[in-house]
Amino acid sequence: MNIYKLNDIRELPFATAVTVGMFDGVHNGHRHILARLGQVAEEEGVRPVVVTFDRHPRLVLLPPGEQPPAGFRLTTNEERYGLLAEAGVGDVVEIGFTPEEARLSACDFFRRTIVARLRARALVLGFDNMFGSKAKSDFHRLRPLAEGMGVRVSEDTALLYEGREVSSTQIRKALGAGDVGRAAAMLGYEYRVSGRVGEGRRVGRSIGFPTANVVPDSLEKALPADGVYCVRCLAADGSLRTGMANLGGQPTFGLSQPTFEVHLIDYEGDLYGQTLVVRFVERLRDIRRFDSPEALAEQLAADRAAARAAGGRPSPVR
Repeated sequence: MNIYKLNDIRELPFATAVTVGMFDGVHNGHRHILARLGQVAEEEGVRPVVVTFDRHPRLVLLPPGEQPPAGFRLTTNEERYGLLAEAGVGDVVEIGFTPEEARLSACDFFRRTIVARLRARALVLGFDNMFGSKAKSDFHRLRPLAEGMGVRVSEDTALLYEGREVSSTQIRKALGAGDVGRAAAMLGYEYRVSGRVGEGRRVGRSIGFPTANVVPDSLEKALPADGVYCVRCLAADGSLRTGMANLGGQPTFGLSQPTFEVHLIDYEGDLYGQTLVVRFVERLRDIRRFDSPEALAEQLAADRAAARAAGGRPSPVR
């Protein structure tokens, strides 16, 4: 996949059909748009190009001194570009999103960037796709402007799942409710979080369930709601193993500070310092306090059996 930095190019050396967006998650709804983009590009005899941003716009648009909420993204940039490549995208133009860029109206952005520099002959919009400064809102003038410049505008229809539009917002809501199955159905793949294994509290080891303390690579990444989950873990050696993850505190031991602990089933090696890619398969239960470590160990044995069964079933998504 070719990634062009807008600041590094005066104009693309080929005519294009363009779609614009953050593409956070590169979910099934995004792939629906990408398929439409490919169709339009073929009809126009040009190359399909995805235009996206180097950082989430909300990081730039926040009021001074305000911090973004934790876990507001589904994918890091590395994950996002990897998923776009998997979806068959050949050309991406990355825009450095700055306050100056944010102040451009939709029509100014269209004229200066999409037409003048990206040589667009077609623009594909998602069902809820908008761009340009809200303070200078002229998005309603975009279609007549484009048509006057000889650029075809095509609007994609919404992709629905259980009666709702598939969107990054709906997926974050599903994760926030712990419904990782619903999130996966909209994403088209099991939601995943990468992280390095760091030093943990070692309380799991004391009751026969050693865990890896996973420190997520990005604080911007969304985590599912607190709970116990069946997971599949891709280790550094390329092996994919079933496990169970505890997201949240450890109330049986009087520990309320949330952690992300993963127990790999039938694994005895040392994971410290390795990077794990944790894929969420199924929520098993809520976190709760047990009367004793022995009672917790008994429940964890039941959780392990449930995780082994869930992890052994073929995934309905990739």
